[in-house]
Amino acid sequence: MKILTKDFKNKIKEILIKDKSILISGHHNPDGDSLGGSLGLAHLLKNAGYDVTVMMPSNMPEYLEWMPGADDILIYEKGLTDKVIEKADIIFFVDFNAVSRTENAAEALKNSEAIKIMLDHHPQPSDDAEFIFSDTKVSSASEIVYEFINMLGFSEYTDKNVATCLFTGIMTDTLNFSVNSSRPETFEIVSNFLSFGIDKDAIYEKVNNNFSLKRLKLIGYLLYKKMKAVSDYKFAYMLISEKELNEFDFRDGDHEGIVNMPLSVSDINVSVLAIEQDDFVKLSLRSKGDYDVNLLARKYFNGGGHKNAAGGRIYKPYEEVEDYILSSVKDYFSEN
Repeated sequence: MKILTKDFKNKIKEILIKDKSILISGHHNPDGDSLGGSLGLAHLLKNAGYDVTVMMPSNMPEYLEWMPGADDILIYEKGLTDKVIEKADIIFFVDFNAVSRTENAAEALKNSEAIKIMLDHHPQPSDDAEFIFSDTKVSSASEIVYEFINMLGFSEYTDKNVATCLFTGIMTDTLNFSVNSSRPETFEIVSNFLSFGIDKDAIYEKVNNNFSLKRLKLIGYLLYKKMKAVSDYKFAYMLISEKELNEFDFRDGDHEGIVNMPLSVSDINVSVLAIEQDDFVKLSLRSKGDYDVNLLARKYFNGGGHKNAAGGRIYKPYEEVEDYILSSVKDYFSEN
């Protein structure tokens, strides 16, 4: 479903005045799409002569720190004062549909008097922004950013840095073009990025083959020791405690891709990875075909996302989480 605020193009052109201070925010625990879309937009607007700052509510994964402009990102959790948000005249929300997805930064962003523009591809966007460009059929927020750039006639300011960041966002959010990437337009966009001289093979290597040995051992431990399958529901899940994670020197982003691995089994259609945090358990949910984990996450796990990829949280003691996941999944399958 596509949502575009009435007269979006003309109103945004009126708003984007070069003496305005622009802040671009991604979501908490930023992934490749949130970072790629935010940095790509930032490079573009800077090339066009705008004053731009990029903020992330929390640290980025180590395997994405190589991205052009990543060193200049402000991290809210590292003591970023609210004055940075307060001084912004325009704030872009990239790759999230509700300001609550920014967690600790949410209150400051809500209280800001800046004009807010949402560029996203998740279902059911909130009214946290005055201007919304959202399309669930599009592969990624980075692809939305690309369309936004062309809509405004700013494509002349695209360079290799812009193309590299947006390509990374599209590649990571489509799991290397294996999901959510059936639109011919997606590959036309990627083809355009190649014309700017990006090294797609090097980007792939940096994103997918840039982890630690301990992460590989963590994967083995999860699959061999922790994964359980419920054959009646074609469902698999993995739970891991904070203590266990520490044994593998767990870093932000180390869990990326692991939740997808059980789906390589022909008889498993839904997979859940549950990771213990300080005061909640974080869930990653993935599915195949018509199994809608967005509905599952929204109803039972305080979350949401896409049909085949979603996230959530359980605010219960770790010892109670397994039973809650099992009962929730059984209810979901019985109702759907």
